[in-house]
Amino acid sequence: MSLARYIWKNALRNKRRTGLTVLSIGFSLFLLLALLTFMDVLLHPVIQDESALRLIVARSTSLADILPLAYLDKIKRIPEVEKVIPFQWVNGIYKDPDYLFANFSVDPKGIWEIYSEQKISPEQKAAFAATRSGATASEKLAARFGWKVGDTITLQGTIFPVDLELKIVGIFTEPTSAEMLYLRHDYLEEALGNPGISGTFAVKASSAAAVPRVAEAIDTMFRNSPAETKTTTEKAFVLGFVSMLGNIQTIISSVAGVVVFTMLLVAVSTMAMTMRERVKEVAILKTIGFPRRTILSLVMGEALSISMTGAGLGIAMGAALRFADLNRMTQGFITRFSPTAMTYAVVLGTGLAIGILSGFFPARQAVRLNISAAMRHLD
Repeated sequence: MSLARYIWKNALRNKRRTGLTVLSIGFSLFLLLALLTFMDVLLHPVIQDESALRLIVARSTSLADILPLAYLDKIKRIPEVEKVIPFQWVNGIYKDPDYLFANFSVDPKGIWEIYSEQKISPEQKAAFAATRSGATASEKLAARFGWKVGDTITLQGTIFPVDLELKIVGIFTEPTSAEMLYLRHDYLEEALGNPGISGTFAVKASSAAAVPRVAEAIDTMFRNSPAETKTTTEKAFVLGFVSMLGNIQTIISSVAGVVVFTMLLVAVSTMAMTMRERVKEVAILKTIGFPRRTILSLVMGEALSISMTGAGLGIAMGAALRFADLNRMTQGFITRFSPTAMTYAVVLGTGLAIGILSGFFPARQAVRLNISAAMRHLD
C-alpha cells in the first residue's frame, strides 16, 4: 500500500468525524472568502478612467445637509471646470423597500457629458431632455424589473416627502453593471415646490492635472459661507460614503480572524483525538522499523488532506454566491461576487496553515512516542 493511500484510509477511518471536520473547515473558509471579497469590493470600488476628471461637491458638515442650487452657476465660472450638474441622491422606493437601487436627480443633458462612459442612443437622450417626468434606467436595472421604454413607474419618497411618477424614456449601458436610475432634477424641484437645493454637485474638470486646482477653488469660493463645501474626487467620495458604515476593514478583519482561530482550535482538537486513538498503531510502526519521517508524514499528511479538502469545499461554496442576488441581499452595497487571485491565495494559504498547525503537535507527539511506554499505557 502506498503512503498516500494509507493516509487516505486513515482519514476515512472515522467517516463521521472526518466529514464534520471537513464541513467545519469548509464553512469557515467560505466565510473568510466572502468577508475578504466583500471588504475588497467596498474598499476598492470599480472606477472608470473618466472618473479621474470627476469631482463631487458636498456640504462640509455632512452628506445629509443640502447645498443651495445657486452654487451651480458660481461653480460653472471657475476656470478649468468643463461641466457641472446637480447630483441629488433621491433614495426613492419602487413598490417594496427590498427593491433598493440607486436613483439620482440630474441635469438631463449634462449627465451624459460628465458620465460619458454611460452610453444611450441619441433618440433616447433627446427624449430624456424633452420629457419633464422622464427617467432613464441602466440595462441591468431595466432587466431586473422588466422595464421597457414607455413604461410608467412610481418612486415612493423617503428623503423627500413626495411620490414621483416617472416615464421610462431611455435605457443606458453602465460599464460597472450597476443598477441605477436617473430622473430630472427640475422635475424633483417642481414636485418639492422649487426650494432651490441639491445634495451634491458633480463636476468634470478639463484635465486630470486641473482636478486639485478645481477642488481647491470651489472650497475657497464658499469658505466662511453659510453652506461651506467639501470637494473630493469621485473615488474619495465613494470611499467616504462607505466609511459612514464604520471602520469596515477592522470589523471584517476581526470577524475573519475569530472564525479562522476558532476553526484552528477545532482542527487541532480533532487531530489530537485521532492521535490518542492510534497510540498502539504508531508503537507497532516504530517497532517494525518505520523511520520518524514516515510517521511524521502520515500524521501531517492526514491533517493536510482534511484541511485542503475543506478549503476546496469552501471555495466551491463561494462560487455559488455568483448566482445569488447580492444587490438585493445587501441593499445595493454589494453588486457582484468576484474574489481576486490574492483572496483565493489567502483562503488556500489559511487552509494550508490550519492543516500544518493542526497536524504539527500530534505529529510531534507520534515521533517522540516511546514504544515501551506506549505498550504499558495500552496495557
